[in-house]
Amino acid sequence: MKDKSIIITGGNSGIGLATAELFASNGVNVAIIGRRSEQNSIALEKLKKHKVKVISFAGSVTDESFIQRSMKEAFEEFGGLHFAFNNAGVEQVPTPLEKQTVEDYRQVIDVNVMGVWMSMREEIPLIKKSGGGSIINTSSVAGHIGMSHVPLYIAAKHAVLGLTKSIALEYAKEGIRINAVSPGAVETELYSRFTGNKEEMKEMIKSMHPMGRTGKVEEVASAVLYLCKDATWTTGQSLIMDGGFTSA
Repeated sequence: MKDKSIIITGGNSGIGLATAELFASNGVNVAIIGRRSEQNSIALEKLKKHKVKVISFAGSVTDESFIQRSMKEAFEEFGGLHFAFNNAGVEQVPTPLEKQTVEDYRQVIDVNVMGVWMSMREEIPLIKKSGGGSIINTSSVAGHIGMSHVPLYIAAKHAVLGLTKSIALEYAKEGIRINAVSPGAVETELYSRFTGNKEEMKEMIKSMHPMGRTGKVEEVASAVLYLCKDATWTTGQSLIMDGGFTSA
């Protein structure tokens, strides 16, 4: 892994930052893409201790010109691109269908689906130029089940799996593996917003996981590292980590 490079969208906090730290500790140069420049700077300070190259770009994964420019600059800075973790996403606040809006649709679908699609479109040519590599997309247990009051989020995470499978087939013979991770509830900012930071809501969600707890960001990061580093005959798949949620 040493001296290789990764781009992580949504990389300045939560699962993205935990993954950035794990890859950096393995000698991988890291480019973070996140909306908040101040949060990006804080994340970079945490990564510098690993003595690898670290850079960040502040903007939205729905901004085509920004994504194109950022990925090109990262490629040039590192002299290649070997891995990508398309992790940026937004939640949907649970709402009755008749109260959901077109603005809700555009936000949830654009960030969670178009953001992943557009990122892969820009990453793949750079990874090809670098001799091949691996892309991981963040889906969710929501990509494998239905759930009331959050149909846009459910649809978006199903779409991420569809993109993963389809594009993995397109590039299977070109040295690029594309997989997804599908976590259950993980303690992140998104999770706090989804639950309204209410303890009773958090306890209810924990009870839905047979292991009796939510996941840790480090556990998802380890799965991303495994899919990039060790799962060399795996493509077009989704690794579910959910404390038994989808088995219940």
